[in-house]
Parts: sequence; structure tokens; C-alpha cells
Amino acid sequence: MSEQGHFKFSTGVIAYPIVFVLLIWIVFWFEIRFGLSFNSFGINPGKLLGLRGIVFSPFIHSGIDHLYNNTIPLFVLSTALFYFYRKIAWKVVIFGILLSGLLT
Repeated sequence: MSEQGHFKFSTGVIAYPIVFVLLIWIVFWFEIRFGLSFNSFGINPGKLLGLRGIVFSPFIHSGIDHLYNNTIPLFVLSTALFYFYRKIAWKVVIFGILLSGLLT
């Protein structure tokens, strides 16, 4: 693939990061709006049920400051990921979610 085609902008470059950011904000909104606590879906060491946190922990935030401080880097870095590494971006996202949970 030529460099011209490799660095061509597409809607997915910006749409996927927006969806990621909206997803974590919607999860937080559900917690606030309905008085829920998704902390039990986090990583709980020593418990078999705590393993579900490997997948769910990237979507759970302790407060608005935590969420806000994760939003900007998530958006900027995932946009760069989908722009520069389009072919492997989804692998990186999936492995990133799984490995961040496993290595916690």
C-alpha cells in the first residue's frame, strides 16, 4: 500500500473513538442516573467472579474526575491508533482491554 493510501482519512478514524468515549460516559451516566454501582464488576482478586472485571474494568470509573481524565487520552490516542495503524487497530483495542485487566 502506498503512503498516500495508508494515511487517508476515513470516518472510522474519528467515529470509533467517539463511540468509545460515549460508551464510558453512558456507563457512568447509568450509574449516576439509576443509583447503581458497577464496582462489583471491577477486578476482584481471589474471587472467580472477579474475573469478569478483566473485560468490564475499562468501562468503570470511580468519579467524574477519573472519567474526565481518561476521556481526553482515550479519544486522542484511539484516534491516532485508527489513523496510523488502521489494519491492526481492532486487535490492539481488544488486546489492550484484555491485557490491561489481566495485568492489573
